[in-house]
Amino acid sequence: MELTVFLVLFYSIYQIKTRSIADAAVNVYLPAFLLIPSFYGLKLPHLPGLDFGGAALIPIVVTILVRHWREWKLQRADLWMALFFGGSYYSELSHSGASNAGLLFANSVIAGGLPYILGKMLLEQEGVRERFARRYVYIVAFIAVVSIWEFRMGNDLFTTVANFILRENQGWIGQGRNGFIRIAGPFVGAIMAGTMFSIAWLFSMWLGVLDKSRGNEPKYWGLWRSTILSLAIAGGVLMTLSRGPIIGTILGYMVARIGKAKKMGRAAVITLFLIAIGGTIAYIKIQQYATADYWSAPTVEQQTAIYRRQLLDNYKPIVEKGGLFGYGVVDRPSVDGQYSIDNAYLYFQLTQGSLGLWTFVLLGLESLLAVFLAVRRSTQRVDIYFALCVGGGMAGFLLSLTSVYLGGPMYPLFFLLAGWSQSLRQTQSVGVTLPQPVSTRFSFRRVIA
Repeated sequence: MELTVFLVLFYSIYQIKTRSIADAAVNVYLPAFLLIPSFYGLKLPHLPGLDFGGAALIPIVVTILVRHWREWKLQRADLWMALFFGGSYYSELSHSGASNAGLLFANSVIAGGLPYILGKMLLEQEGVRERFARRYVYIVAFIAVVSIWEFRMGNDLFTTVANFILRENQGWIGQGRNGFIRIAGPFVGAIMAGTMFSIAWLFSMWLGVLDKSRGNEPKYWGLWRSTILSLAIAGGVLMTLSRGPIIGTILGYMVARIGKAKKMGRAAVITLFLIAIGGTIAYIKIQQYATADYWSAPTVEQQTAIYRRQLLDNYKPIVEKGGLFGYGVVDRPSVDGQYSIDNAYLYFQLTQGSLGLWTFVLLGLESLLAVFLAVRRSTQRVDIYFALCVGGGMAGFLLSLTSVYLGGPMYPLFFLLAGWSQSLRQTQSVGVTLPQPVSTRFSFRRVIA
């Protein structure tokens, strides 16, 4: 049943042919990416793997590049992307050979490069931003509601249904905490699920502001639609029982809330001050919490925190010897008892060396800088708020990566947000605006959607 992945690919092509690239992204890519776990797909010897989200995205990105490659604007983020993927290829080539290097490079481009192009070239075209964000929010809210069953009963309904349809036996072992199961849904793991929910929650906040600015947001059971969606998705974040994504969501919310303030400059200064103070206190507390003896820790949660601190100490001499390009993925060394590396930054430095680590960090910082610049040049409140939601989501994302490797659906989502941040622009629709000088300059632009 692995060949069913081509049904999604062909349906994506059909949507492009009969409707538009944007329709394929919203109607095919998002459901395939969010609802079908990434461990399902086509896996053939000596060929890169292809999951359902990747199958939907390939014709979309190919069409974008064929039709609109002249509109590509080179930016610093493109350089960090090229160095990140190119360095990854060289790291693998120099340790495990050309065959493994080619496969890993192809997998990385499909999982990360294609979403980056989608975010940069399509999602800020007129009307696509709202459609894409709204569909993302609706699907993730649905996942959160369905995952109540997993939280209470321990059975992931998404893998159960996918196993039945695809005639496979995939899944993961649920982790219990406080008498409940940490939900994963279709997102492979609890921390990854928390990050996916976190981005959706920020998008739902923006959609609420957008709908209220138009005065047409409906109510159900006495509650605004955005409130219902936000509550459902917030429940999803909490049901992961994952501290990293929860803290990341709070950080993202603090950043996004700046866009609602009447005096955004003052709100930004206060927010940065609170983040600095809170971050310092949290760092001190975490260090105290994680310095105890592993076997003497009274809870599994504290053992996990100690394990992650020990990772940094035990792998420090190894990554220092790895130099600029690291050890590659296939031949990466490991410390006895600590093969699982629950820290994306450490993992990149180990497998791709200092080049991989710093180009990844620079890509994240470049995204935050792009958000800042978009906020400065925007005059419509909904555009400012959306940019800050993207920036808050990226900030929370980068924080969450200190406690999980960048895998599963988090990998495409990170690069999609990075690409999206590079193309943020002011919408053409009328909304709540900030005071601005009168300008007589007008311009026209092409629309992909």
